[in-house]
Amino acid sequence: MKYKIFKIETYDKIEQLGTKEKFWFYTKKDLLIKLFKIGRPGTGENWAEKATFEIAKLLKIPCASYDFAIWKNTPGVLSPSFVPEFCRLIHGNELLLNFISPNYPIDQRYKVTEYKLSSVESFLINLSNIVNLPIGYAQNDKIRFPIDIFISYIMFDCLIANPDRHHENWGILLDSKHQKYYLAPTYDHASGLGCRVSDKERKNRLTTKDKRYSVKAFVRKPKTPFYDRKSKGIKTIDAFKMLIKKNEVAADYWLNQLYLLSDDAIKNIFDKIPEDLISSAAIDFAIAIIKENKKRLLAIKEG
Repeated sequence: MKYKIFKIETYDKIEQLGTKEKFWFYTKKDLLIKLFKIGRPGTGENWAEKATFEIAKLLKIPCASYDFAIWKNTPGVLSPSFVPEFCRLIHGNELLLNFISPNYPIDQRYKVTEYKLSSVESFLINLSNIVNLPIGYAQNDKIRFPIDIFISYIMFDCLIANPDRHHENWGILLDSKHQKYYLAPTYDHASGLGCRVSDKERKNRLTTKDKRYSVKAFVRKPKTPFYDRKSKGIKTIDAFKMLIKKNEVAADYWLNQLYLLSDDAIKNIFDKIPEDLISSAAIDFAIAIIKENKKRLLAIKEG
């Protein structure tokens, strides 16, 4: 069976988010606040959001939910709000402004040298007694603190070749009624899985004999928006390696989850995407990316 495509008809719009491409709304039928996002034309951002969500579920990584949807004949994705009543989402940039530096450039998303991975790690470790695991996530003997979950987000970024973990793409939920804090689930993966690459490039990279243009070369390129202590950019796999140093137990747990992710399970996700939403070249390229990055990540465990 293919994934269902939900049709958005009668609704009450709550907030337009900057452009026509996304808005919050709710229906009187279920009273759930939902986000509708339209992937940019010529990209696979819609299927990337759905596929990455399904992969995160298999890895048991807390993740915002995404389904295919259509509004006024325009395809997109539907995502129920993960922010419960009496809660608000505090983005990473606001947290770093208040806890790391009063001069932190809160309004700049990219090329922020102050956005250091070590600062985010320190913030999450120092507030381990205040910030809880994501709502609904059951603690176990390996995963007890928010940094233990955040490591999975960074591993996931590497797995799906997501370069977009900027300081508004993670955060903390504040429950003002009960005065509790929770790490937010991971969200917004529309840059992953090579979804913005053309089919022509995909086919060429999949078949080339030029090692510099192969899928293996492609997955080594993505950099995160994070910087190291020397203000140098960090590649996705290096970000994960940096976090391992102080958090080996949690890292090993997530690598074990990745080890259990089978090729058949990955293929099944892409087989369930409606054919008119994704090309065969996009499927082959996305699966090749996942396999190559899985191999790279598990090599860390073996080492």
